[in-house]
Amino acid sequence: MTYTETPVLIVGGGPVGLALAVQLDRFGIDHVVVERQTEPTRHPKARGLTARSMETFRLWGLDDRIRAGSLQPDAEHDTMAVGWVQHYCESVTGRVLGVTSPEPSVHSPVAKCNVAQDVVERVLSDAVAGNQHTVLRRGSSMESFETTADGVRAVVTDLATGEACEVRARFLVACDGAASGIRDRLGVEMVGPGTLEHMASYFYRADASHLPIARRTASFILFPTDPAIPGGTILASDSKADRWLYLQRLDHPDQPLLTESQLVEVTRAHWGIPDLDVELVSALRWRMRAEVPVQLRHGPVILAGDAAHCIPPTGGLGLNTGLGDVVNLGWKLAAVLRGWAPDRLLDTYDTERRPVARDIMEWSVENHHRLQVQIPAAHRDREQDVARWRESLLEVERHTHSEAMAMGYVYTDGAIVDDGSPVPPVDRRRYWPTDRPGARFPHMWLDPEEETSTIDWFDTDFVLVCGPEADEWRAAGERLVAAGDLPLVVRSLPWMTLPVGMGAAGAVLVRPDGHVAWRPPADLADKEAGVKEALLAVLGGGA
Repeated sequence: MTYTETPVLIVGGGPVGLALAVQLDRFGIDHVVVERQTEPTRHPKARGLTARSMETFRLWGLDDRIRAGSLQPDAEHDTMAVGWVQHYCESVTGRVLGVTSPEPSVHSPVAKCNVAQDVVERVLSDAVAGNQHTVLRRGSSMESFETTADGVRAVVTDLATGEACEVRARFLVACDGAASGIRDRLGVEMVGPGTLEHMASYFYRADASHLPIARRTASFILFPTDPAIPGGTILASDSKADRWLYLQRLDHPDQPLLTESQLVEVTRAHWGIPDLDVELVSALRWRMRAEVPVQLRHGPVILAGDAAHCIPPTGGLGLNTGLGDVVNLGWKLAAVLRGWAPDRLLDTYDTERRPVARDIMEWSVENHHRLQVQIPAAHRDREQDVARWRESLLEVERHTHSEAMAMGYVYTDGAIVDDGSPVPPVDRRRYWPTDRPGARFPHMWLDPEEETSTIDWFDTDFVLVCGPEADEWRAAGERLVAAGDLPLVVRSLPWMTLPVGMGAAGAVLVRPDGHVAWRPPADLADKEAGVKEALLAVLGGGA
């Protein structure tokens, strides 16, 4: 048996595992990615990236390629024009019962993006192929692992040749999905409702480009008048109105999937077009689960993505939450491996991300109840109780208009220095910008052309953000940068058009993931010492 050594072993080469590979490469951290599949998925699966996720891809230079495969490929910079239109209808070309429309936002330099998972995975796979620090082993499986005094020892097998290799790693990151084998081997307890539904998804091709409604709608929620025709949801998967995903609720886990001829018949009824040309590409059976582990870190083994949280798709935040894991975990792994921080910094990954995952999971379960119970009940009585039907549609808009769930969460414990200020009240729909420690530092355009944002500052270093009149803070930060022993850069705001507390003469310390680490008191005398102590406290696990 051959063997190799690496600082980080990533098991699972889906979107989250590949995103972690991109993140670690930016920090110059060597790593190995193990993935069973020989190529990226062709099944659309998850869809929809929040503006917060697109900010990450903007930093990585991948946002253009991802948006090119979306439903709105030409809406790169128009954050006011992009949203997810949903139609509630008896058939696509039949009577429309309700429409939910896009909602604008000014809180990000990029718009959210309605893009399918296969596009995201392909773009990330191409990016990883050019990475200097990534070894991607497709067609391989991790057969076993054990923790050791200095990390993890795993056996990885090439599925084509049967050749085994021992991989010794300081850390193992499990990105192996909702049915994580690594999580099961660790015996991790899961908390939550569990399985909500047994589902099937059918990926098919049908050219509906001649229908204006098909070119501008992200999803159709179907209520057929014929009880013999199953309802469900049709999700658009590209801007050409050619690729579609039909989601079917199964009565029991062993219910047979539709054959291709049955799917053609059902699809033609869904669209109200008797001669629609339909081609089945692939079909998947899956469980809609709602669970979060009681712990995300187990010594050198760390859970991320769906392995760290099973989130129902009723909210569209499963993949987005996984990308948030990566952005949080990547800089902490780099800090520990580079010697900037002690191992205990990684404990804050669990402290910060698990409450976020739990809240998003619970919110998605609420959305599931609205879609599967409240909406059908209101639909049955819509002629007699129009107000209830309309109110139900307004309630379910939270399913897609949930900016605060994507960027409004505030870490209240972890790798921050808390200043004791009030935590903004939870508003799951509307995002309220703040520079409180633990919050995402807000977006502000830095130039009249609106090409550069404050969001672009936060990548692989801590940033001391200084107000336009903060000369003393700027000088203190530059002296620390000149000393060269801290991962710090200094940036100055050209103007102050942000609803923040730092003030024009103040400053805040922001982490590489864009979350505020420290907001100093206005009367702090020794600013240089204050910045250094705060940064060391954050790297030490927070205070």
